[in-house]
Amino acid sequence: MTNTDWYRYYAPRRLADLTSERIAADCAAAEADIDALLARIALAPDDRILEVGCGWGRHSLALARRGFSRVCSIDIAPEPLTIARALADERGLRCDLRQQDFLEVHDGPYAAILSLYDRSVCGFPSEEADAASLRQLASLLDPGGRLVFGINDWPLHLPEPRRDWRETPDGVELLEVLVDRVAMTCTDHTTLIRPDGRRQEYTLTRRHYFLPELRRLLADAGFALETASHRLAGRPYGTGENGLFLFARKEC
Repeated sequence: MTNTDWYRYYAPRRLADLTSERIAADCAAAEADIDALLARIALAPDDRILEVGCGWGRHSLALARRGFSRVCSIDIAPEPLTIARALADERGLRCDLRQQDFLEVHDGPYAAILSLYDRSVCGFPSEEADAASLRQLASLLDPGGRLVFGINDWPLHLPEPRRDWRETPDGVELLEVLVDRVAMTCTDHTTLIRPDGRRQEYTLTRRHYFLPELRRLLADAGFALETASHRLAGRPYGTGENGLFLFARKEC
């Protein structure tokens, strides 16, 4: 099993509590996110934009409402994309929503690549894999193109190991957090035990980085780090809190 299997396993479960009230609240928050994004980087409505890890499309919808007509929004899980397409149709918005891994995208160049509240562009098990991911993104950007990614719960430090059980409609889940402080990795390991005794295992392993390491990785891939903040619209990074958003520019 790979990180991709873990994401695809959890994607429909995260949609279980996606009520109309939550959709409305999250869409309003996405509008504020896009306002904050456009206040920091200049993007024109006809710029080509790649959105990685779009989920059920809240930022895709916000961009479409502002007239951005050349946004390609991708996700590896089909279930959130089904909701995103339905919401776009309901609102009369044109969104290009695709089930695709960003490592398999080769139709650049783009003016900007966004991965908001998603860590997949720098969330692989090893530094070598993350470096390859960033090189792939750089290859898709115009010279001077922007890369923006981050999440509110990007950990400042590795977590403590833990182990919990949880009952689900599909069976009982054993949830383990495994920490390797030498390799600086954190692994979320889920074992689903179905009522008939069958077991399925899903693993998400990510390398933990401090900001100087991310700056180096970006530079090695041809990016200049412009801004780092705890929130998309918030304080500069460095106050000892979780959460990290990075704004980088592909050097010419």
